[in-house]
Amino acid sequence: MDSSKRSWSLSTLPPELIEEILYRAPPESLIRAKPTCKQWYSLITSKRFIYNHLDRSRKRFIRTVGTVQILDPVTRTRSETPLPKEFQRPYGVRTMVHCDGLLLCMCGYSNYRNTNLALWNPVLKKITWIKPSTCFTTSDYYGIGYDIKKSRYEYKILRFTDHRYDHNVTYDEDGPELEVYECKTNCWRTLDTEVDWQVDLSCKGAAVMGNMYWVASKDDEQYILGFDFSVERFKDVCFCPPPAFNNYLACFDGDRLSLLQQDEEEPWHIVVWLTNKLADVDVLFTKYFIVSRSDVPALLDHTDMANPVYFIGKHKRIIAWCEREVFGGDDEIPPTCIIFNEVDEGGVRTQLETERHCGYGYFGTFFCGYVYVPSLLPLPV
Repeated sequence: MDSSKRSWSLSTLPPELIEEILYRAPPESLIRAKPTCKQWYSLITSKRFIYNHLDRSRKRFIRTVGTVQILDPVTRTRSETPLPKEFQRPYGVRTMVHCDGLLLCMCGYSNYRNTNLALWNPVLKKITWIKPSTCFTTSDYYGIGYDIKKSRYEYKILRFTDHRYDHNVTYDEDGPELEVYECKTNCWRTLDTEVDWQVDLSCKGAAVMGNMYWVASKDDEQYILGFDFSVERFKDVCFCPPPAFNNYLACFDGDRLSLLQQDEEEPWHIVVWLTNKLADVDVLFTKYFIVSRSDVPALLDHTDMANPVYFIGKHKRIIAWCEREVFGGDDEIPPTCIIFNEVDEGGVRTQLETERHCGYGYFGTFFCGYVYVPSLLPLPV
């Protein structure tokens, strides 16, 4: 059937059925479908459709090392496209935070003069740079969210500074340690709050229902630190379970947090914890499930490897992407492989090598990759 007849046949369907069909299409297909007709363009570009489609979209992994690699954990297909010129040296992506299909990217290498902040939608291939109030430093942590009492589209960016590792880095001592950027006005505002905690370096933060969460510590107590973008205040959410060597935080089911713990000395033992709904008055972690089998791999192979990225899927399944050195071949230097893992209480269900780097030429990143949900959301700045 030619395209004109196919378009005509679709147009005879009830509008609500057409909309339901489009909700099931991946965002990349919807971009190509926008020029089909005025009605489709109007629907696909409406905020109502964009957010409804986003809430139905499934998670993917994204990685930006040399190229942009996106892995669909369901189909196990991996796409690879050139790295945007904005993220090529000297502006390589150091770390990212995700919210609603938008990736907040900290870019740069050695010192604050080469540190920049960008907002990126990989689906729309749009990037915009965020200008600092004074400067960005390599000691900054970031969050992205919105005021749930107002428009979801009015996004804000949080920046706070931790100077624990600033010994060899120059920064502006008079610059603000805590500030919020409103995408609607393109302006930074300083918040009068003392930064008296330390964020776990392996925790990039998780955005859940418009707010941000990190694993933090203070006075030898490890807990979940949250930032509420509605009132622009930090809050101590709950204590973490007894500490393991490696803690990994992620969003679960859209309104909760998961915490994966795996001890470096006993990698065959993984414990997964869940909070109740973060909107509840009292939030606590409860044990969700344990994986204790000899075939379970270490998600962090050793401290020189990139930190893994993960989320908890259906049927108590850990979906993870991590770096690992592979021994046993003829290579003088063991190759570094990027491995897709599916693990549940029964052990390893899937191990799939998605990338391999041999020799001295590979320089990885602090995080292996990131979980994100592709969306049609335009950049809010």
